[in-house]
Amino acid sequence: MLKQILSTLLIVILVLPSFALQPKKEIMAIRVSQKPLIDGILDDSVWEGVPVANNFIQMEPDNGAASNYKTEVRFIYTNNSIIVGAKMYDPEPEKILKTLSKRDAINNADFVSLVVDPFNSGLDAFEFIVTASGVQWDAKVVKSREDTSWDAVWNSATSIHEDGWSAEIEIPYAALRFPSKEVQEWGVNFLRNIQRDREKNSWNFIDKEEDGWINQSGILRGVKNVEPPVRLSFTPYFSAYYDKYSDESKGETNFRGGMDLKYGINESYTLDMMLIPDFGQVQSDDEVLNLSPFETKFSEKRQFFTEATELFNRGGIFYSRRIGGKPKYAYDVYDNLGENEIVTDNPAKAKIINATKVSGRNAKGLGIGVLNAMNRNTYATIQDTVTGESRKEKIQPFTNYNMLVVDKSMKNESYVSLFNTNVYIPETNYIANVTGTEFDFRNGERSHDVKGKVITTQRYQDEAKDQIGYMHEVQVGKIQGKFTWNYFHRLMTDKYNPNDLGFLYRNNQINNNLNFFYDNFEPKGSVIQRHARFQIHHEARYEPRRYASISFYYNARLKFHNHFAMGFYGNTRPMHRYDYEEPRVSGMKLRKGSSTSAGFWISTDYRKALALDIDANYGVRMSTDDLKTFRLKVSPRYRVNDKLLMVYETAWSRNLDELGYASSETDINDFTTVYIGNRNTARLENKFSANYIFNNNTSLSFRMRHYWAKAEYKDFYTLMDNGRVADSDYNENHDVNFNTFNVDMVYNWRFAPGSELALVWKSSIRDAQDEIRHGFVDNLKDTFDATQLNSFSVKLLYYIDYMSLKRKG
Repeated sequence: MLKQILSTLLIVILVLPSFALQPKKEIMAIRVSQKPLIDGILDDSVWEGVPVANNFIQMEPDNGAASNYKTEVRFIYTNNSIIVGAKMYDPEPEKILKTLSKRDAINNADFVSLVVDPFNSGLDAFEFIVTASGVQWDAKVVKSREDTSWDAVWNSATSIHEDGWSAEIEIPYAALRFPSKEVQEWGVNFLRNIQRDREKNSWNFIDKEEDGWINQSGILRGVKNVEPPVRLSFTPYFSAYYDKYSDESKGETNFRGGMDLKYGINESYTLDMMLIPDFGQVQSDDEVLNLSPFETKFSEKRQFFTEATELFNRGGIFYSRRIGGKPKYAYDVYDNLGENEIVTDNPAKAKIINATKVSGRNAKGLGIGVLNAMNRNTYATIQDTVTGESRKEKIQPFTNYNMLVVDKSMKNESYVSLFNTNVYIPETNYIANVTGTEFDFRNGERSHDVKGKVITTQRYQDEAKDQIGYMHEVQVGKIQGKFTWNYFHRLMTDKYNPNDLGFLYRNNQINNNLNFFYDNFEPKGSVIQRHARFQIHHEARYEPRRYASISFYYNARLKFHNHFAMGFYGNTRPMHRYDYEEPRVSGMKLRKGSSTSAGFWISTDYRKALALDIDANYGVRMSTDDLKTFRLKVSPRYRVNDKLLMVYETAWSRNLDELGYASSETDINDFTTVYIGNRNTARLENKFSANYIFNNNTSLSFRMRHYWAKAEYKDFYTLMDNGRVADSDYNENHDVNFNTFNVDMVYNWRFAPGSELALVWKSSIRDAQDEIRHGFVDNLKDTFDATQLNSFSVKLLYYIDYMSLKRKG
């Protein structure tokens, strides 16, 4: 049945009306025997007579109009690198904005961007940005999504002069992947941002009504007889830590060392190895009070697992935080305590032995990704308070993680992928497999597409019943023009579970969505952009087949010439819905009434020294004495000068008369009674960050976050089979007063390309009580009275490139 549906949809897509595509511009690169001095001044003789890429076209604000600023770009190349020289003419050079920022961050500054697609596939590219103040930013771009965690070692310089400003960008071939052939034909584009006018231009026209922008690059010709170099580099590191808890008299000192290795297996594929990793300096997670039946999902901040992982995102089954994450049996240790025993050490993260990945794409569009990582045995420490003796209990056995992806690019930015993840725990003979395929087929004019995926999950363990699950989803729609739409269908069985190496909030569902989009980038009056979205969402239970909910979502936003932006959004559930996860007991459900919510937001002009963001939301369940929600977020930002930026954010939310799980009891007949609480919850989060940029290579950053959440239960009910609740005499205390406080302060010095020294201070407090504190000052005082961990560390990384050493003899 599914095969017939997909075949029919594909036939329909291929015969739908099409739009004419824009022709691609072409530019020649000239070979030179001696490269220019990279100083941002194009006065070297090698630039004379080089063909010029000009006649830039606006992306914003008037998409398709000629640029208001003249830009000239030239390409030359040597045996070792491709070099770009760009002149950005400006009649008022004193108004060029040049706010400094950390690497891979762009504040209020003019910048230029070089986009290189060496295989000219329209899917993958490398992006290199330099601001007028000389700050570097780079990314790996996959399907028009920028992965800024990817870092390359390259050279650039800028100069501001009476005609505007200029830039020279040198990209070593070692920073790229390109086919091994005599004559190269690369997709390229060059973008320029004029920040004071918020005008963004491109050399080859990027039509914002067409899906994607890498596929709208021009062509670079003339590069020939260059060989992909040996791509081999080492980054050894050494770090030292001093950690001290506030309730202990002595701190703990430890030293770590390890190395990252990168090796280009050939011109297409790269091996990355992480030997004895150290993630102690990674920014602290933003912990929250989680009253839901689902685990909290944290973003990945470890560079090895964020860099060049675009292939591993296929299918959405890879959640890298599983590797080196919470130990599998961390909570079980408390159930195994003997008399007079306490847990003195329970590691929050499993220890990683090493991790390896191979990834890349060849000239025929074949992408391959292989990842392997291993967690070692991790133990909690338990102490007898009477005898003083300690023992160890294993909370994470040795675990091996694998992922394999094979991805084939096809015409019109279409692709098809096959992927598999495997988790193996030898000690318990536990195996978890996830296998699937993902595809995206577009017609010749890239105006319509059909995409989808099919995935199966398998779990095996000795003396346990095998669990096999399945899911599929398909989406068909129009992806080009001002008006676009799509229809989306997804089915997940009740046994579908990719969470050993993936992340899924819930399974056992059938979803059908109809989405409509309107995007207009043509300036009209004081408005330069208009966007609107509308979605109809229907959800049902897969097993047993039952209605779950129907919802309508909408949002719209406007952007004005003065770069003030505003929007509104909301959703409506006109009928009651059933929540099958909240009871935490299979086969039970909680009935929730119809509801509606609405919100608005505004954002002022970031070009000004003082800017402000506001977001407010109000929701109500449309029945007597039922849920009401309030949410407000205010975030002012102040740019003191070109070196110092401060951002403050406060977010407050409150839910009144919220129904949620409290507890459950199972009697001798295996009948489970679920108790539902009527609670008021409130959350207050304050974040402050400041960045002081000394120069392009040195910065000091500070981030502080206090999060306070409380849940106060007023009444308790018994959950009935029909999903409604009945009065109950249950009256246990489930109140929660939860606080986290974190400080992250980092001094970073990039003393050589790819090499850096980091000094870090991290302070953290986590406190949970069953007594509600209503006063902010009293609550904050109690928080600071809790145990505090301070960590001071220094880490040195040194980048060693094989080709540089070879050229130096």
